[in-house]
Amino acid sequence: MADPFRYESQTQLEYHHGLRHAYLGEVPTPVVYGVQGALRTYYGAGEGPPVASTLDHIVAAVGG
Repeated sequence: MADPFRYESQTQLEYHHGLRHAYLGEVPTPVVYGVQGALRTYYGAGEGPPVASTLDHIVAAVGG
């Protein structure tokens, strides 16, 4: 019987000016997470350009 498949995600987070920069595995460019719209108001985030949140990425990842 073959060994079961195992995957360990290699991620690194860096924080810059209130935004999270996630380095995901071998991808050289970070994914930047922040807030936008109603989330900005809810969390009391300061002024700045809208940046996709982790929730936005999750919804996009599952196709809906």
